[in-house]
Amino acid sequence: MMPSYQASVFQSSQLEHGRRFHFRDPHNSQPGWIWGTVTLPDTMGVGTDDREIILHICDTIAAGLVSWGYRAMHGLGNYSVSFPIKVETPEQNLERLMALIDYAALWWVSFIRDGNVSIDKHMLFRARQPPPDRDDQLLEVPLHWDKPKYTVLNPWSAITVLG
Repeated sequence: MMPSYQASVFQSSQLEHGRRFHFRDPHNSQPGWIWGTVTLPDTMGVGTDDREIILHICDTIAAGLVSWGYRAMHGLGNYSVSFPIKVETPEQNLERLMALIDYAALWWVSFIRDGNVSIDKHMLFRARQPPPDRDDQLLEVPLHWDKPKYTVLNPWSAITVLG
């Protein structure tokens, strides 16, 4: 059985067929993942700049203020961003998980800064359900990123292959 995926809060800034496509996150029912969640303050909303959101996320992770669970909380109506982290057997300790979530958040910073990726603030602050999670609408790699430095198969492969 093929693993299923769900929409990430991160989406390509490139318009394709009149819409922006989301990146793939593992589905909550897909085993082997734990989600690190960063809560967003009440002062943030739809009008908040992407850079301000990602900087808050990085600062919060650096302060160790991450909650852990087996669901992406941003898909449940919470004002938060959740990052999937592949769980090793035996499970990583908290220090290792914190290093991985830090890496995951920092992975997006340059893409947001360069305007290649945006944060779906409607999904974060207004929608109670995430966009439809049909696999054919979710990106493994950003649209039109055919440069060698973007050859990572998906945004999580860099952090989940822990060899």
